[in-house]
Amino acid sequence: MMNETYKEYLTYVKEYLIQHRGLESPNPLHPFRSRFQHTIRVLHWCMRLSQGMEHVDRNLLCTAAIFHDIGYGSRDNENHAGRSVQAFHEYALAQGMEKEFSRKVERLIARHSDKSLLKDPETEPEMILLLEADLLDEEGAMGIVWDCMTMGNLHASSYARAYYHIMESSNKEEPNPMVTERAKMIWEEKKGIVEKFVKLLEDDLMIGSEYFKI
Repeated sequence: MMNETYKEYLTYVKEYLIQHRGLESPNPLHPFRSRFQHTIRVLHWCMRLSQGMEHVDRNLLCTAAIFHDIGYGSRDNENHAGRSVQAFHEYALAQGMEKEFSRKVERLIARHSDKSLLKDPETEPEMILLLEADLLDEEGAMGIVWDCMTMGNLHASSYARAYYHIMESSNKEEPNPMVTERAKMIWEEKKGIVEKFVKLLEDDLMIGSEYFKI
C-alpha cells in the first residue's frame, strides 16, 4: 500500500518541478529523462536497499529521496542540491514538520551529490543508502536503453555506433562504488547484464571481421 504522506510529498515535488521547468532534461539528446520519474525510482531503491535494516531511519531516508532533486531547473543544475534544500525547507516550514527531523533531511539532501562520502566510514547509513540509490538508477538495462535512445537522437548511421557508445558509457570499466552488501550485489548484477549484452551484440554485428575492411 502506498504511503499517503509520501504520495503527498511526491505530488508537491512534481508540481514544483513543473513550475520551475525542472521536470524534463535540458539536454536535447535526453528528452526521455524525467527528473520526477528518477525521483520515484530512487525512492524505490531506498526502500529496497533499506529493507530489514533496523538501524536505519527509513522515514528520514525516504523523505530525503523524494525531495533530493526538487531543485532541478532548466539550467545551472550544478547547484541543484542547494536549491533542493531551500525548497524542502520552505515546504517543511509550511507543513509544520518537526524541526530536528527536517534538519536531518536537509543535511542528506545537501550532500547527496558528494559521492566521496561513500568512502568515509563516518558517513551515516541513511546518507550511504541515498547515495547508492541515486547511483543505481539508470544503470544496467536502463543504461543500455539510455545509450540507444541517445544514439537515435543523434541519428546514428549504424548499429556499430550504438555498440561503441555503449562500450564507452554503460560498459565502461569502473570499480563497484557501493558500500552495503545488497547494493554491491545489485551493482554487479547490473554490470553483468551490460557485459553479457555487449558480447552478444558484438557477435551479432561481427565486430572485428576482416570483411568490414573491404
